[in-house]
Amino acid sequence: MSEEGFGLQLWGAAFQAGSFLCLMAIPWTDGKIRLLVSIVAAGGFLSILGFQFYVGYAEQDFGLAFDLMTVTVASIILYFLGSWLVERLFRLYLLSRRRKGPPPGS
Repeated sequence: MSEEGFGLQLWGAAFQAGSFLCLMAIPWTDGKIRLLVSIVAAGGFLSILGFQFYVGYAEQDFGLAFDLMTVTVASIILYFLGSWLVERLFRLYLLSRRRKGPPPGS
């Protein structure tokens, strides 16, 4: 593997990871930050899906492009729903602690 290819693969993986982290941060943020994180995540995923379509187009294998894009869309949905569920459970836990008050003896 050439040095140049390793750098491109590393940046591609970092870009994809950043897009997924922004996606997972959406339920945890509020206000203008949520809007900013949503825009960054949407732009990242549109570019990832576009690149995957280009890979299929370059190989003249649109089945490959469809498979890559389907896996990415499924991952987007699962990561978002997982993050949303964890955020809701954490919020319920904090609300239940607030209603009960401080533990006795504190």
